[in-house]
Amino acid sequence: MDFRFYSPTEIRFGPGRLAELGRTAKEYGNRALLVTGRGRGYRQALEATRDSLEQAGVEAIHYDQAIPNPTVNVVDKGAKIARDSRCKVVVAVGGGSAIDTGKGIAVAATHPGSVWDYMFFQDQQPTEGTLPVVAVPTTSGTGSHTTLYAVITNSELKSKSAIANPNIFPRAAIVDPTLMLSMPRRLTACTGFDVFTHAFESYINVSATPMTDLLAMEAIRLIAENLLNAIENGAEVEARSGMAWADTLAGMCISNAGTTLPHAMGQPISGHFPQVSHGESLAVIYPAFLRYTCHAAPGKFIAVGKVFNPALSGDGEEAVMGAVEAMEGFIREIGMWLTLKDLGVTKGDLEPILADCMAFPDVKANPRVPDRDETRRLYLERL
Repeated sequence: MDFRFYSPTEIRFGPGRLAELGRTAKEYGNRALLVTGRGRGYRQALEATRDSLEQAGVEAIHYDQAIPNPTVNVVDKGAKIARDSRCKVVVAVGGGSAIDTGKGIAVAATHPGSVWDYMFFQDQQPTEGTLPVVAVPTTSGTGSHTTLYAVITNSELKSKSAIANPNIFPRAAIVDPTLMLSMPRRLTACTGFDVFTHAFESYINVSATPMTDLLAMEAIRLIAENLLNAIENGAEVEARSGMAWADTLAGMCISNAGTTLPHAMGQPISGHFPQVSHGESLAVIYPAFLRYTCHAAPGKFIAVGKVFNPALSGDGEEAVMGAVEAMEGFIREIGMWLTLKDLGVTKGDLEPILADCMAFPDVKANPRVPDRDETRRLYLERL
């Protein structure tokens, strides 16, 4: 065995842990930019967040402009406020979009230019001068509270890309499953499916390690046990805790192994169609991806298939296809079986989406690497 695993985020996990936010943030400074969105889902967390910060003596400047698929303009505006207010720490409360917004602000507030200048493909990258981030997830989906990624959309270019740098790992994450009890069914399904993709894609990734394999399979087991229950019985703390822990583990996995073809194919969809959630953009691709990839990693497909269908046996062609069918059944069961037509994407929209897809390194991390024509065919299968 010869591998590296790095996960520097302090994790404070469990019901009621939000009360520890103030003294956690105080370790990094006494003036925080508090980043949230404006939706109803923030109300429960916001009052308790402010109380905890105030009791610890941390002044909070509230920036409530985080939106789904956060944009360059939103991040750069928040960065200016953080600079002008001389904030020492960013506290990001919300789903992956709010946390990614906070990470982007932490970079743009301390570096020249725009946040877009620090995407993974740019020459300049975030330095150790990046503001520290304390993340408080209110959904179980992106794993952003334990990753080195921040996904940002450039509205002018209709492009969605990411910062990928160890300097944006949150210093601490407060994972309190009680903050997730009011998540709507659809949001639970979309974000929960995102957790599955992170675990599964890191598991089959060409850069997978024994450590990421171990964590990914545990995350998949937790998803199989808890996601449907969380969708149908959202106020059940045990189910929410299981999904929150799966999300945390899967975030560690993608930070060390990465994602594969579906993320390369899915992210451009929501880049060109911002109303499409990240989970939806992944789910629409998965049936074609599973059947395209399964024979390139048969053992791992079968191992995951057995989690969803314990009766699955053998190691031949029948078992491989049985694993695909078990995962397809899971997608249907949680209500995430979609077509591109369902998302408003037509055949005429595919070429610019395809061009953006082929620029993502995730394509080459897939066990079977498609060329441009094969990738186009995979998109066409999902119309």
